[in-house]
Amino acid sequence: MAQYKIVIIGSGRIADVHALSVARNPGLQLAGFVDPFGGRHFGEKWSIPRYETFPAAIDACKPDALVIASPTETHVSYVLEACRLGLPTLCEKPVAFSREPILEAISAVASSGIPVVLGFHRRFDAYRQEVHARVRAGDVGKVEHILQLSRDPRLAARSELLHQGNIVADMVVHDLDELNWLMGGLPERAYTRLDRNADPTLAEIGVFDTANIMLSWEGGAVAHVSATRRAAHAFEQRLEVFGGEGRIICEDPRISPVIFDGAKDTRIGRRFEHFWDRYRPAYQAEIDHLGDVLAKGVAPLCTLEDGLRAYDLVQLVLSSVQEADRT
Repeated sequence: MAQYKIVIIGSGRIADVHALSVARNPGLQLAGFVDPFGGRHFGEKWSIPRYETFPAAIDACKPDALVIASPTETHVSYVLEACRLGLPTLCEKPVAFSREPILEAISAVASSGIPVVLGFHRRFDAYRQEVHARVRAGDVGKVEHILQLSRDPRLAARSELLHQGNIVADMVVHDLDELNWLMGGLPERAYTRLDRNADPTLAEIGVFDTANIMLSWEGGAVAHVSATRRAAHAFEQRLEVFGGEGRIICEDPRISPVIFDGAKDTRIGRRFEHFWDRYRPAYQAEIDHLGDVLAKGVAPLCTLEDGLRAYDLVQLVLSSVQEADRT
């Protein structure tokens, strides 16, 4: 089988997730990575060369596609380079922290004609795809209420929190993109409360660890999003869509399906430890989809236009913050 060569931009946590997916796809070859600041451990782990600059990687590897897993502020510049070189790309979310660069990237992709897949991983998750298909098919009737619970097991390092932007743009954006996907359009109104429940000292760097959001659409549908950066019981992401004909519940999968039921207690398997475990099949599906884009010419399932709609919803949510601090 012919292999398409992939260069990864970045060497952090999400780059490692994508590297594993590339390594597991027999039609793809991990050829190298770009990191101007280091990444020695990443290169050693995957036995691939490091390049300090993007042009050096292109010249040496002659890649067939890119995976952009670098800090958000660099995404658009790499997308523009991919367009210039005609390289199909998978770009991590969000596209950018402001609207104009996203529009510039969309325009460049349209002009170049190259396929760019945006990495909203829930759109590639088999469980969430089933929920989406059933909702769009009308199985619950007219949607009246959506409940999303999104809980990380612990706070990331402060250095990571700083470059991620904020809890809404980095973490809750997945919930917001999923709402756009489920409802087929942006809501009309939002009410948002941000708090620092896990660590009040985050006020020193202007970061929040808790978000509670209510959104409403024309026609009466309402959604509630509850998100926190710290949950003692483990990583949790649950979804319920309620309508006049019924409801659809998407529970968290468990590490083990085995349940012990005894006279004194009942025990079930723990949830997965973090997003890279829970969504491992979805991340694999993302990279496999990139492989299909290369080999079969299929259209991207998630695009920069979806990223623009997610950005617009993030801005609506942030503009509706009613209480920006509680320590």
